Amino acid sequence: METRPAQRGNPHYRYRWLLVIPFIWQAGLAPVVNHVSWSPLGLPFPMLWQMAGIVLTSLLIGLVFMLDRAHGVEQEEAAYLQATPASTGDAQ
Repeated sequence: METRPAQRGNPHYRYRWLLVIPFIWQAGLAPVVNHVSWSPLGLPFPMLWQMAGIVLTSLLIGLVFMLDRAHGVEQEEAAYLQATPASTGDAQ
């Protein structure tokens, strides 16, 4: 009998690793950026870096959302919700 190792995650959703980029942008590169003395547009560079990070994060989230829709995540969610019993909200 042949035994195959269990697959980890869905290979169709590897693009979700793009969501790690904003974390690296903010947490990993902040110490490097804090020592840059260049001030474009009269703004301190770290402030401009943070604003660029917000734009980059928004674009990446939008891209992952579009890729999710292209891979049929909405159908998976609808099937999951249909198979899950509805909550009455009376949990105490």
